Amino acid sequence: VQSHQQSRDLVGLFTWYHVTSKVLIHHADFYHGHQGVQALSGLVGPLVIHSRDEATHKPIPYSSDRVVLLQDWYYDLDSGLMRDVLSPGVEDAPMPNTALINGVNQADCSDHPNRRCSEQERTLPNLDLASGEGHRLRFLNVGGFAWFQVAVDEHGSLPIIEVDGTTVEPSSTSSLVIAPGQRYSTVMTADRPGNEAFWLRARMISSCFASQILPENGIVGAKAIVRYHTDTKRDDDDHTTHPLPTTASHLEYLPTCKDMSSTTQFSPSPAQRAPVSADHSWYLRVNLAIGDWRLQRGVMNSSSFRPDPTSPTLHRVLDGLAQNNESFSQTGILDTAFDPASELVISHNGVADTVDIILQNMDENSHPFHLHGMQMWVLGAGHGYFPGYAALGLQPEGKGLLDPANSSVVDNPLKRDTVTAEGFGWVLLRFVADNPGVWLFHCHIAWH
Repeated sequence: VQSHQQSRDLVGLFTWYHVTSKVLIHHADFYHGHQGVQALSGLVGPLVIHSRDEATHKPIPYSSDRVVLLQDWYYDLDSGLMRDVLSPGVEDAPMPNTALINGVNQADCSDHPNRRCSEQERTLPNLDLASGEGHRLRFLNVGGFAWFQVAVDEHGSLPIIEVDGTTVEPSSTSSLVIAPGQRYSTVMTADRPGNEAFWLRARMISSCFASQILPENGIVGAKAIVRYHTDTKRDDDDHTTHPLPTTASHLEYLPTCKDMSSTTQFSPSPAQRAPVSADHSWYLRVNLAIGDWRLQRGVMNSSSFRPDPTSPTLHRVLDGLAQNNESFSQTGILDTAFDPASELVISHNGVADTVDIILQNMDENSHPFHLHGMQMWVLGAGHGYFPGYAALGLQPEGKGLLDPANSSVVDNPLKRDTVTAEGFGWVLLRFVADNPGVWLFHCHIAWH
């Protein structure tokens, strides 16, 4: 991550990464630029890591594996938008102009007289699937602001089999809600009679924006074509013109943006118990604060991260440890080595501790938080203030169970890397700090 783990790559140069790992999470993820909000302008793409024995560990059989990228799109450049967001008196994030599926949508150029717009019809994404078989659809929200609601017309059951890299027992749903940074895998069975083409719909949940009317005649939804085929020749291998689907949408209106785990029970498979006791518990208060000169910033415990492009955090940590500087080797908040107002660094130096994070959202909007380098068990979440460990059956500061006979809070909770703290809500997270490095914990909304 530029300015945090590495220096920025200079124009005209390239960096070659070679990653070797004995323990690897097999899942769908995405690479993206972390300099400013450059990912919003297209510096993003999918990254799928397959297991060698994946064929024998399918919760539901499937014959094909497809990636579906969901993205909000802005007509203006990310650099100008970021400059506007950081200006005095600006409190609302810019709303996107349109939604994309795999980088594509269609617009009427007459709605955009002040934009460069081509009348050449852009082909919508097409998923050509073998009839009568199951197909894994990996949905990735690679956007920077919008939650997405996703469904396939006339396919009322889309069993979810993976959440942010964690395989789960199949959990049936008719639609998915995906926050920025989150990933879900479903298995769609191509078995609907009487039709061979259907719309796959991805709609931004506009109720979470400052206004539900998008700028410049914006387009709230995107579509892709799901088409069955019954022979060995796929429709997308030839140039035959096929009629568009005529199916209707049944997506319901959603008034809020919450994780699906707030309404759907996800059980990891195989089951994995979370650590019973935490070594450390950290309370992180999250909000958007207006400070001097009417400047609004996202803050965590009154800290707003301001990177030093010339001296990444990781480099300073390594230098400090090499010099035996004790301010870098202590456990806890490194408030001597770093200025907590701009770099809130919590250290667990050299020890694979179990860590709790109590994330308290003091903002009216939901925030999807992503932890780099590790996954987190979600031990609890809710609206209002964190009710305390006892309400969850845990000792103070998470140091064990209140009743050893009642361990439901740690018995196979969902484990993921991007978790939403709902507006004016809380979430309790637990992870094992066993992956050496300097890792970001941040809101995946680009403007925060």
